[in-house]
Amino acid sequence: MKRTICAAQAVCEANGWDFDETFPFQFRLSKSRTGPSENWMHFRLGDWNLHHCPRLPRHELVFGSGRTVGVVLGVAVDQEGACLNGRVVLEGKGTIDALETYIEGLAGRFIAVVAAFGTKRVYFDPSGGLSAVYSNKDKAVASSVHLAVNRDIEPLTTVSAKDVQARKAQFALGETCDIHCRRIYANHYLDLADFELKRHWLGAEDDFETAGEDRNGLAERITGRLGQVMAALAGGYSTTLPISGGTDSRLLLAAATPVLDRIERFFMHDIRWITQFDRQVAVALAQEVGVKLEVVDRDDPEFERCLTDDQVATLRDVMALRTSLAFNGINKATVRAVEMAPATELVLRGNGAEMTRANKWTRETAVTGCSIDDGLAALLNMRAKDLSDRLAPDRLESLRERYGAWCDGLPEPARARLPDMAHSEVFMPSAPNNVYYAFAPSFYVNPFNDRRMFFDTAAFHPRARRRRRLVGKMIELSKPCLNQIPYKDDALQQFRQSA
Repeated sequence: MKRTICAAQAVCEANGWDFDETFPFQFRLSKSRTGPSENWMHFRLGDWNLHHCPRLPRHELVFGSGRTVGVVLGVAVDQEGACLNGRVVLEGKGTIDALETYIEGLAGRFIAVVAAFGTKRVYFDPSGGLSAVYSNKDKAVASSVHLAVNRDIEPLTTVSAKDVQARKAQFALGETCDIHCRRIYANHYLDLADFELKRHWLGAEDDFETAGEDRNGLAERITGRLGQVMAALAGGYSTTLPISGGTDSRLLLAAATPVLDRIERFFMHDIRWITQFDRQVAVALAQEVGVKLEVVDRDDPEFERCLTDDQVATLRDVMALRTSLAFNGINKATVRAVEMAPATELVLRGNGAEMTRANKWTRETAVTGCSIDDGLAALLNMRAKDLSDRLAPDRLESLRERYGAWCDGLPEPARARLPDMAHSEVFMPSAPNNVYYAFAPSFYVNPFNDRRMFFDTAAFHPRARRRRRLVGKMIELSKPCLNQIPYKDDALQQFRQSA
């Protein structure tokens, strides 16, 4: 049923929820001049209207002294290592190619809306960190499905939102909870003239195999850029850095060594049996670099008191709404832990850095390369031999067709790294980055979210990445002593051997 208000407003009104508290850091782009909240900010680009939460920074893009040609919404760091902060004056002749090149060089979590040079487009950050959905039927782009549509949700028949929230299924290859809304792919812009995604990066000249010949050079470039982005974010905002026993947060901690005094808080969650090993390693890391580690501890009496069971249940419903019915906090302990996390402007998370350990490659595919089925299975977090057993025949055929279509859009040299490309372009916008919308009050940002870092990481051969060769080199370049501290898996193995 068509409404004069978006579905998000209707759900909030029906449940008595405050809209602004329910949808922090979210946005909507449409031709409607009326936004979903009178408290949201508004910016007009041509005949399109961008409405967004006031806590989401907006930066205008201008060539010379001319008019605004676009806006960046979110948190971004340019190629020189400066955080965008309001009006950005670009040098050179104003062209769509020059503007596109500038946007491609940004790291962070953002979208860029362009209305100039005879085109109207929406660009997305390197992994769709500020994830978005779009609907040609509704002529809208938004951070979540319920913000995009002024009607009832028309659910998919192949995937149940309840199963996705229960982690029994997943929305894949552009699927959302609504049959007309599609999830964006990174490295594609959305053409507002026809509501089609069109690739703008990589190019045919971007050859992973050739670039991968200089491993030391790759490690140095990745480490340098990661340190630059960490310094910019820590210098431009109040920040929190979570520490765990894994690889990704250790890379961020090492890269932040020169600016640790600018990061306000460091913390970790100890909320289930396995996280005691994360805690063991996190304490050692914090002591090594001399920072104070806060622990959100399930055994702390305050943990159960921070939210009643009814409040947890409501918050899980809110999380589901924020994430287009894809994520509801997993369980009570996770919801309470997120609620008790230290609050600063930014939380720096390591999503994307998992590519440094070739997380989507198996031992076999790292040697032989990937078929379409290998790549699809990696995207779905399973093995190719299990596809036919775990997926219904019609769904498997549909996913193969869509994965193949995405693959056909890649430049030929990029197909040597199918699992890496699919992970950053297709998986991350749909899964981890969409989950970020569930959390408040801080804005979650991935400092690794940079196109050149992703390219150089993928260029480093997956066989070497699986053996932590890249991770080891990066830490050696930033904070060598951290290479001497065991990882969570090592601590867990030691525990089992001593039991």
